Amino acid sequence: MKKRINYYYLPQEYWKKHDYCEFLINQVEDLLLNKVFKDLNTQTITFPDEFMEALQDIDDEQNHIFDFLEKHKFNDELTHIVRCHLLSALIRETCYSIQESLLCSLKMRLTVSFTLLRKPFLEILIVLMRMLNETDFIEKFNYQDNFDPIKTTPEQKRRLIANTNKFFFEKYNCEDLFECIFDKDEIESIFNITNNAIHLFTDRNPKNKTEKQNLNFIFSDYQNTDSQWEYIYFTLPMILNFLTDLIDLLVLKCTPVEQKVFTLRMQKRDRLRRLNNVC
Repeated sequence: MKKRINYYYLPQEYWKKHDYCEFLINQVEDLLLNKVFKDLNTQTITFPDEFMEALQDIDDEQNHIFDFLEKHKFNDELTHIVRCHLLSALIRETCYSIQESLLCSLKMRLTVSFTLLRKPFLEILIVLMRMLNETDFIEKFNYQDNFDPIKTTPEQKRRLIANTNKFFFEKYNCEDLFECIFDKDEIESIFNITNNAIHLFTDRNPKNKTEKQNLNFIFSDYQNTDSQWEYIYFTLPMILNFLTDLIDLLVLKCTPVEQKVFTLRMQKRDRLRRLNNVC
């Protein structure tokens, strides 16, 4: 891992935790950039000879490969390609958001930093957990009109977290994850904090209502900023670790990359977490 030399305005007490977060999201980005994981972005299908002529008519605008696979009942192949394509796109969007969020944190642009955390944790995370735990998710995604892959109840979110955690041998505290990310009744959940960052005024939740003579995040002084940094570097390492473990598992399941590659990646995360004294 390349050592960062410019931490801009970030107090030194948060440097190691910031380094750890950067390491995690760079590991996620590596899934897109490293040739070891090329099968995530490139899929190969061998068709019987009788389909060769029909394949010549495929073009991305009028006759897409997905249409061809569906028409000729290559359902498993279609599911695999869609799963990989969707996962790759979600990984890319996750990297864009979190990498920029971390940079904004360094530059003390904390409203922007919090705003950028909303999509990866409140939306993308749900889709990824559903991809892992729901065997019919890709089928619904492919064929069901008005299918909302994000819409879930609080109890459904709890179950998704618990079922995902089983793959990690109960490594995480499920209730902590739910409260930290999704809980609307928890003032300092990602849901509420990012909602405040997006909106100048909030009044739907009495626990998180904008006070009189105030606008959300607008009048932050240095004391407020420091408490916001404290929140980021107390919260983000845990939930980003969970997200990284989840993404690794999904890539493992849809590519031929050997499990030992992902085991080594996880061991590096755990080693750096201990070295940097990250919870």
